[in-house]
Amino acid sequence: MLAPLITDGDDFLRIHVGDDPTLTPAELLHPVLFDPAFDRGPFVNFATSTLDEITRALSAVPATAEQMPAFLVHISTQDMAYGGPTGPWTPETARPPSERLVSLLQPDAQWWTNVHYEAWNWEHGEFNDTFGSNPVTGHTLDCALVGIGRDATVTFLAYGDS
Repeated sequence: MLAPLITDGDDFLRIHVGDDPTLTPAELLHPVLFDPAFDRGPFVNFATSTLDEITRALSAVPATAEQMPAFLVHISTQDMAYGGPTGPWTPETARPPSERLVSLLQPDAQWWTNVHYEAWNWEHGEFNDTFGSNPVTGHTLDCALVGIGRDATVTFLAYGDS
């Protein structure tokens, strides 16, 4: 389902799918951040590095299962730095797998992110506005998203430099 986004040539998004819902969001994000194949950016020493720091950078997503696909579409198709389209998917092609992912993780899945949007953004599925973030990489902008369902987990890391 997410195979088109999980490629070696992808330079704006990293995704990891797992099957251990007992791990914490920080424990799921840590291996994505410290994968030797991932360049964490020019300020690697400035970014979070310990599980405690990653835990502090993440907060619960204030969205319902119905609201999550819009955010997944956004981070899968938009350049974090310039807001333009990027990646192999368009919003139209990203919506069905995003809805399926949320469904597979179950409606009661819990989500965490390092970015902060207003309630309006979550309610309207509009994420092109300015957001606040607790950076987890040395890239100019980054967005980590961790979903933990009953039987599976998914970790997204979108990033960009301006």
